[in-house]
Amino acid sequence: MKTKSSKISTLFFLSILISFNAYSQWKNPDAETIENDVLIIYDVEYDRLLSEKEKQSPRFKKEIIMVFNNNKLKKKTFSNINNYETFVLFDYDEEVSYECSKIDNIGNAIRTEFMNPKKETILQEGKEETILGLPCQVWTTKIKGQDREIYTTNKFGLKYIDIYTAEGFLMKYVAGDKYLGPYTVTAKNIFYTDKVDEKLYSLDGFKIISRAEHKENLKKNKERNNLAFEKALEAIGKSAPKYSARSLNGKKLKSKDMVGKVVVLNFWFTTSPSCKEKIPQLNELREKFKGENVEFIAVALDAEYKLSPFLEQHPFTYDIVEDGRWIAEKFEIKLYPSNIIIDQNGTIQFYKIGHKKDLTEMMSYEIEKLLDQ
Repeated sequence: MKTKSSKISTLFFLSILISFNAYSQWKNPDAETIENDVLIIYDVEYDRLLSEKEKQSPRFKKEIIMVFNNNKLKKKTFSNINNYETFVLFDYDEEVSYECSKIDNIGNAIRTEFMNPKKETILQEGKEETILGLPCQVWTTKIKGQDREIYTTNKFGLKYIDIYTAEGFLMKYVAGDKYLGPYTVTAKNIFYTDKVDEKLYSLDGFKIISRAEHKENLKKNKERNNLAFEKALEAIGKSAPKYSARSLNGKKLKSKDMVGKVVVLNFWFTTSPSCKEKIPQLNELREKFKGENVEFIAVALDAEYKLSPFLEQHPFTYDIVEDGRWIAEKFEIKLYPSNIIIDQNGTIQFYKIGHKKDLTEMMSYEIEKLLDQ
C-alpha cells in the first residue's frame, strides 16, 4: 500500500516529466502562446555583387520563408533554380528535423535529431532593436573573422537559432557560403493567420530516411550515374538499335527508312523538370534545321493521355512517340533526359545525358558536321 508521502513524490515526479515534455530547450515557456500560424518572409542580401552565373547556382539564396505554429516549423529557401522542391520541416514535439527534397516526383525526407548549435555568439547586454514591431536582443558573432550582429526575439513559443548559441527566434542574422561569401538574412514581412492548411506541415509523398541511409543512397546514385555515363561513351561509334514506331500525329518512324538521314533522338518524360526546361531550345534546334535531311524524334515514357494535356501547355515540335520505354531500353537509357544523334549510316555519333547549359549548341555543331560530310 502506498503511503501519502510516496504518492506526493510520484505526483511531483510526474509534474516534472510533464513540464519537461511540454517545454524542452527548444520551446520557451515564458513566451506568448502562438494562437495562429505565423509566416515570416526573409530577404537575403549578399555582401558582394554576384554574377548571373553565381545566381544560377543551387547554393544561391533569393528569399526565405518560415511558417510555424506551436510545434511545427517549415523553412523554405527560394533561389533561381526551379527544378526541384526543397524545404526543412522542424517537429518541436519530437525534436527532429526533416530535410526534404523532391525531384521528378521522388521525395526523400532526411530525419535528424535536434542538435545543439556550435556557432558562438555573445549577448550585447542592454542593447535592443525592433524588427517588424518585435523587440529583439542583439548578439555578436564572427563571420569570416569579422564581428557581425544577429537579432533574436523571445515573442514566439519556439526557439529557432540555426547554428548560433543564442536564445530566441532569429529575425536577422549573418551566414557565410564557401563560394558565394557572407550574406545577411532579414525578416521583412510577418503575417498572423489561422488559415494555414495542416497539409503544409505534412510529409505525405516523402520517404523518411536516416542520414546514414541518405549517404548510402548518394553513393549508389553516384555509381549508377557513373555507369550510365560510361555506357554513353561506349555507345559512340556503334550501330544504333533498330526500332519501328508511330508518332502521335500518325507518322511512321522506322530506323531502316532513315538510312541516309541524320536522326536526333530525345528521351524524356513529362514530370521531369529538366526535360521540360529544355523543350523550347530543342524546338529552336529543330526549326534551325527545318528542310534539312534531319529527323527529330522525342521518345516519351508517358502514355498519350498524359502527353496530350502536357503538350497543350508545353508544345514540343519533335515527332513524339508515346509510351516509348521499350525503345529507351533498346538504347539502354538509364538517365533522363538523354539526347542521341545518329549519322546517315546508322551509327551513334553523339550521346549526352542530363541538362547541360550548352547542350543545343553542342547538338547543332554535331548535326552541321554530319550534314557537311
